[in-house]
Amino acid sequence: MPPITEKLFFTPIAGKVLRMKTTLTYGFIMTLCGAFVSLGLYLTGFHSDPDKLKLAQTIGLVLAVAISVACTLLGMREKRANTPADKPWGYGSALGTGVMIGLFGAIFGAVYNYCYFAFIDPNFREVVLQAQLAALEAKNLSPTQIEQAEPFIRPWLSPGAMTATGAVMAFIWNVVISLIVAAFVKNRPDQAVPTPPVATA
Repeated sequence: MPPITEKLFFTPIAGKVLRMKTTLTYGFIMTLCGAFVSLGLYLTGFHSDPDKLKLAQTIGLVLAVAISVACTLLGMREKRANTPADKPWGYGSALGTGVMIGLFGAIFGAVYNYCYFAFIDPNFREVVLQAQLAALEAKNLSPTQIEQAEPFIRPWLSPGAMTATGAVMAFIWNVVISLIVAAFVKNRPDQAVPTPPVATA
């Protein structure tokens, strides 16, 4: 079976197939899966109710980690399979692949997130603001203190600020995941040793 990057992304040039980088492909897949998750939460109303926001963030985080682990693992395995036998492959190679997948995933994700915050759900920042103000109220802050805190919270909820913060945090998470997953993909699969034929009398 051809690798997923050949099946999803290829460009015929003079009868040849130009494969896109494995890291670029899996970074894009990571973003695509994450987009489906956020759109699903949006369409089911989790992003329009401050009371549901904490649950939405928990669901989103769990699924984001699962997606990142899956894309990183599959990307490392494919990169390892495409690396010639005479070329070195070890923990550093696996880690480098994972970090690049995470970097592309963070970049593509930043583009999507900005579009989401600015155009798809521009009211999301208000939902986040209301949830944060409710959290301050739960800490027994006075209405005056909450009112004074609001101007400091709002700038961090602009589409650009939320996008930048999300991209940095996503990349850090992806690096941590890569550090762990690389330990399981650092070695090549054992090659089966052919059994010598049995001599007959």
